Amino acid sequence: MGEEEFGKIILSSADMNSNPIMPEIPIRPNNSIPITIGILIILGGLLVLFDGGGAIFSHYSELTSSQAEDQVEILKLIGVDITVDEYLQWDSEFKESNYHLITGLIKFCAAIIILIGGLQLSLRKQMGINVSISGGVLWFLAQIISIYWATSIESNMDISLATQWDVAATTMCFICNAFCILLPLIPMFAPSAKAALTPIDQKINSHNVFQEE
Repeated sequence: MGEEEFGKIILSSADMNSNPIMPEIPIRPNNSIPITIGILIILGGLLVLFDGGGAIFSHYSELTSSQAEDQVEILKLIGVDITVDEYLQWDSEFKESNYHLITGLIKFCAAIIILIGGLQLSLRKQMGINVSISGGVLWFLAQIISIYWATSIESNMDISLATQWDVAATTMCFICNAFCILLPLIPMFAPSAKAALTPIDQKINSHNVFQEE
């Protein structure tokens, strides 16, 4: 057996023993996932925006006696026993402590950040993930501050307007808050959604690969 034939036998046996290398299959981007998540986050940001704006409006609006009487009648219907004078005192304490103004501004800022993050995700920009989560975390802190601050003010003047409806509304806000934090994380775990958020140069390369196929 010649040296050339012996070399071919060695090469063929080496090829048989070597592990085959699987070609890397490019992941086709699914643009609808980040766009849908971005739209949902934008809707959530609008709700937070109205909540924060309403709190700021409450701080600067003057409460008249007739408006206080109407509010007391509504509160009595849902089980809160309070007089008009007590309600006026309650409103005055919250305004003097700047409760509505400060919590409203924090929620308003959180809403702006959430809206920016949702817009970036709808445009398939990866930065929208971090921005949306930051806005959601800020909203969460605003809710914690609101709950503890309101409880402290009411305990100091021994007047409470808390009802089961407030508990239900607070629970719904925390659920929406959780969605604002968790939804942006979906593209990080869905390969097709994550591929849709890759930089533009990588998108061009993957597009060329699909065209060649």
